[in-house]
Amino acid sequence: MKKSLLNNCNYLIFSLFSFIFFFGNSQNSNDTLLFEAYKNYSKLPRETTYGHLNKSTLIKGESLGFSIYLFDKYTKKSSTQTKNVYITIQNRSGKVLKKQMILAENGVASGIIEIDSLFKSGNYVFKAYTNWMRNFEEQNFYVQHIKVINPDDDAFIEADDDELFDLDAQFLPEGGHLLLNTKNTVGVVIKDDYGFGVPNLKGKVLDSNGEEVTNFETNIHGISKFEFTPLARTVYTVSFSDEEQTEITLDIGESKGINMSLIDTNDKIALVFRTNEMTLQDIANKSFKLTIGNGSLLNVSDIIFNDNSEIKAFISHKDLTPGMNIITLFDENNKPLLERLYFNYDGIKSIVTGVPSVEKINDSLIISIPSSTINSKLFNNLSISVLPSNTKSYNHHHNIFSYTFLQPYIKGRIENARYYFTNPDKKKRAELDNLLITQGWSSYDWTTIFNNPPSNQYEFEDGISINANLNNTKGDTFLIYPLQNSPSVTVGIKEGESSFSARGFLPLKNEPLRIGMIDKQNRVNKPNLYVQFSPIEIPGLGHKFSSLNYKNNNAFRYDASLPILDESWNKIETLDTVLLTVKKEEERIEKIKRLNRGRVYVFDENKRNNIPDFASYISSKGYTAVVLIHPDKPNELKIESNIRKTYGTVTETSEGIEIYSNVAPLIYLDKMLIADFNQLMYLDMSSVDYIIIDKQGIGEGMRGSNGVIKIFTNPLLRTEGSNYSVEAYQNIKFPQSFTISKKFYTPTYSTYLNEFYQNYGVIDWFPNCKTNNIGTTQVKVLNTKNKEIKLFIEGIANDGEFISEEKIITIN
Repeated sequence: MKKSLLNNCNYLIFSLFSFIFFFGNSQNSNDTLLFEAYKNYSKLPRETTYGHLNKSTLIKGESLGFSIYLFDKYTKKSSTQTKNVYITIQNRSGKVLKKQMILAENGVASGIIEIDSLFKSGNYVFKAYTNWMRNFEEQNFYVQHIKVINPDDDAFIEADDDELFDLDAQFLPEGGHLLLNTKNTVGVVIKDDYGFGVPNLKGKVLDSNGEEVTNFETNIHGISKFEFTPLARTVYTVSFSDEEQTEITLDIGESKGINMSLIDTNDKIALVFRTNEMTLQDIANKSFKLTIGNGSLLNVSDIIFNDNSEIKAFISHKDLTPGMNIITLFDENNKPLLERLYFNYDGIKSIVTGVPSVEKINDSLIISIPSSTINSKLFNNLSISVLPSNTKSYNHHHNIFSYTFLQPYIKGRIENARYYFTNPDKKKRAELDNLLITQGWSSYDWTTIFNNPPSNQYEFEDGISINANLNNTKGDTFLIYPLQNSPSVTVGIKEGESSFSARGFLPLKNEPLRIGMIDKQNRVNKPNLYVQFSPIEIPGLGHKFSSLNYKNNNAFRYDASLPILDESWNKIETLDTVLLTVKKEEERIEKIKRLNRGRVYVFDENKRNNIPDFASYISSKGYTAVVLIHPDKPNELKIESNIRKTYGTVTETSEGIEIYSNVAPLIYLDKMLIADFNQLMYLDMSSVDYIIIDKQGIGEGMRGSNGVIKIFTNPLLRTEGSNYSVEAYQNIKFPQSFTISKKFYTPTYSTYLNEFYQNYGVIDWFPNCKTNNIGTTQVKVLNTKNKEIKLFIEGIANDGEFISEEKIITIN
């Protein structure tokens, strides 16, 4: 391990300092203790979530649309281990009103929650989390307040006035200690009764004689800082410039100790450690440890004051982790003395899209967003909320940058955190640094790190897991039938075992688990199993969380005689749904044909009812399918390609049937290659969705020279009266299933031109937009005849790059 030691100089240069991973070698036992504690605390990977909600203020009758993004906390890339994402909405008393389990694919999940009669006017808390997040004390999950307006409750609501009551003024020494007779930096945060910063408030620091020592002025979020040298036996007060001449007495500083200041330059930071003469004689030649960590990596160096009361350490930005850096000073007994958070903007990857274009088609607008910097060959997902340009209903404190890079590392609540990541300039970077002075210690608590590292009590979930116990069932092979999102599975158990397990099932609502037992004659029978599931319900989060409400500046007047929403849209919803379903099915079939080689045969209800078995069906498509009956062993299904028979070797069975070797096609059932065609003898044809037959087998190499058959099933399609025996499997209800993804329906408003719609209406929501191969993202919205609309875009692309933009579009 590389260490730097101060002798008689008072400058410690870190520009050539190499970062040391927590698993690096150590030179003494104290270092070993630090590294081992950090290693144990950090060894389990972390997930974080970010939720993009289409609005923060909603009207009863609207839908809340949301996209959830899962990230590896350290790499900031998509976390793909988890498929189960839990969503809850609770009221102020903590009662859960809505909850869902939604399916994540490639680290992204989305859903819709109806704002119905369960919601009274007021504030609610939206949470998104995974089971794995329950292992950690840090706030890695997503939490956000939303506001609901229920016109049935409120005919008139007005905002709070601007009158200030009791100020919550906090003066927080940088690093954590105010030291007498030494220069100190003090962070300032002034909040009102509701926890929001008081902007543009001027303050003066006065000594015991009423003389001004220094002054400050808060920014738009009520934050500032000042420097001064407090003297012993002197009382300091802060006077504000408001009409009431409010005065607050500062805490008395400590007579002994060390303080800390951070100065950010263009390409490096300077850490300044100071002590006073009274302390220096006690700590001279003692070794202190300076650590810089990000929750995964830890950098340690020794510093010694010797005869100097001030030490400066310079660290290059390139030697810091992009994002949050936690700087901590320890004494010789590994007791943390000071801590400072520093955010390094360098290395954070962002995407900027081009100027959108708009095309009018009938009553719709086609919006095209050029995104040439997005690699369409890599996974990308953009969620887009389309609202009137003067909306007051989109007031999220966070965006994807602030909640991923900032929130998980702090304990407090941040007002308008996305401000610091929206076109960040030098001013905003300095303001974020002032904010971090006021945050104190990070969410990585050293007492917990030393004494209580997390354990993997709660596992990553990739769907539903089952454990099936055999109850008077004699069999060693079981067939688990496919679900819409899960392929069929064949499970074999060893002699003497009485149970089997399987995982990764992704059931949608009302999809049952169907398990059949395959006997020695390859017939599928109904078993008698006792099945246990995990999870069986949506788990509670059980964590304390920090989240800030929204300012109650959403004043509106509502005339109860004029409906906000046109209720007639409910009457045509069923018809719209039917038409949409037909159109969606046509688009689905066209997409299947476009993405696959060969002929696509889509099954309808008539085909499902009239085709007796798979062998009969495939025989009509240029293949020979015969069942060989053996008196002393199970029956056998043979399938051959007629086209390739001329190349095969002919053999004759004892039954006189000619068999051609090397002419069997490749057959996939729900994307799984079938090694034993006997399984297809009992295929439930009433659940077949479509079959693809590619007689050329291009793309499968030599194996596909006899053709490829791909069968896709959907148990929800099974028709009543099917000739497939219902006794061939045991039907079991999943206690918990994934919520079916629905299309976002924009309600029809009584008018699109009044002030209420301009402030609170919604145009549309798109949770899963992708960039096409020419570098464009397109959405189609209703033309509400407004001159301007606004897009709120959040998303991921290019394997680790983020996007967060607001775009105003003018409609000519």
